[in-house]
Amino acid sequence: MNRLGVEPSVTRWDGGEARFLGWTIDGAALRDLVPTQNQTPLFLDDDGWRETAVATLSRLLGDLPGDFDDGRVALDFCPLCGDLGCGAYSVEVVFGDDVVEWRNFGWQTDYEPFDDPDEYKFTGALFERKAYETLLRDLLSNYRA
Repeated sequence: MNRLGVEPSVTRWDGGEARFLGWTIDGAALRDLVPTQNQTPLFLDDDGWRETAVATLSRLLGDLPGDFDDGRVALDFCPLCGDLGCGAYSVEVVFGDDVVEWRNFGWQTDYEPFDDPDEYKFTGALFERKAYETLLRDLLSNYRA
């Protein structure tokens, strides 16, 4: 089983930076496991992104449908606009009785299907469902407060 977590992080680009909570898998930053283009999970230190964070967490919990027509959920977005047209790293979220699986990780936009995930070091993870839901519901509660 893998362990999902979050940690404070920052991304910088010409003329800007974004501070956010980034996903970790077994203590390793997800951003270190994929080719990044400054994408963040949109858990930014900004009240303007609060609704987006709530929606993302709700999708990862299965409470809302995925971000894309194929049901996939965006994990990391453009930190400037959050537009899926800019592209996002997405994942298929599969719920079992006692586990949650993130699989078929890849790059995707809202106008094209996701890329072949073979190029990524991270292709998926299997989480104990209770721990997964506890973490995400705690985060969800914090963003709703």
